[in-house]
Amino acid sequence: MNDTSVLVVGAGAVGMALGYHLRLAGAGVTFLVRPGRTAAFAAPRRLYDYNEATIKTFDGYGVIDDTADLVGRSFAFVLVTLDGHTSRTEQGAATLRAVGELIRDSDAVVLMDGIGVGLREFYLETMGISGDRLLLGFLGMLAHQGSAGLPVPQQADGAAIAAADVCFVHPPNRTGFTIARGNPAAAKRFAALYDRSGVSRVGFLPAKVADVVGSAVFTIYAACDVAGWPPVADVVADRELWQLAVRAQREILRLPRNGWFGTVAAAVMGSRVTASIHVKQEKDMRPLDVAAFNRFHHGGKVRAQDMDVLRDFAAEGQRAGRPMTALRALLTRADAYPTAARKSE
Repeated sequence: MNDTSVLVVGAGAVGMALGYHLRLAGAGVTFLVRPGRTAAFAAPRRLYDYNEATIKTFDGYGVIDDTADLVGRSFAFVLVTLDGHTSRTEQGAATLRAVGELIRDSDAVVLMDGIGVGLREFYLETMGISGDRLLLGFLGMLAHQGSAGLPVPQQADGAAIAAADVCFVHPPNRTGFTIARGNPAAAKRFAALYDRSGVSRVGFLPAKVADVVGSAVFTIYAACDVAGWPPVADVVADRELWQLAVRAQREILRLPRNGWFGTVAAAVMGSRVTASIHVKQEKDMRPLDVAAFNRFHHGGKVRAQDMDVLRDFAAEGQRAGRPMTALRALLTRADAYPTAARKSE
């Protein structure tokens, strides 16, 4: 074991999956959770690995619910797993401020897992840290609570899944976390730590790709939401809905903020290329049912984040004199999809 300490803000599926692999890598892991929730996340936790169809035991970590308990401790990295919408709630902002006060005079680097228009600037202002200390990262594996009620794949251990606190699956290249923005030296330090797990690795994505292409993906999730979250091939087969989503994606890519790279990406990211990317993910993440996972995750847990992103882009485009016709039409359809129907499916 090494003496590198990591603070993970949030102990949901994302936080637990990343914390487990960081602990395997030899890091000291401490979770910051909501007040009164320390007992709920006490060690040990049981994690189901879809790739190996086995239960992993995660222990040897700490859990606290007040940053006051961390005064005097130092962390090399702070991994914030709050989504973009939650980060901007009153409680989320208070958590970010408290963590910022804790680490402001240190060298700790923050990795932000949430997505949102202007979210980076919000983190910098709220936490009071410099831009070189904030990296954008996102999960490369997929992770969900064992209680999510997703379909059990034929080759998986149903009893083990039912007993698990968290379940996760890696893509074939074993990328568990991807870093897409910021200080290259800090990103490499985090990767050097995380990769010591030997079973999961950090991938890198050019910042421009993450900025321009990453957020446009939410138009596809919105189309899947409207369709009721079937496999992507079924959404593609609904030609009118799919073409609407692809046109909305192009409108986002062509926003002035994205410059020439966005124009090129809009030309490349047509119907066929976009479909192939999402179909490939469904194949790469087997045996997990990705359509069911996306219904649970993007159709439920982080739907507010996803819709915030699309609404913010629609508003930004209109301020720039762009009608954003397809995006506004897609948002109207997504907003009209009954919440009660979504919950009952």
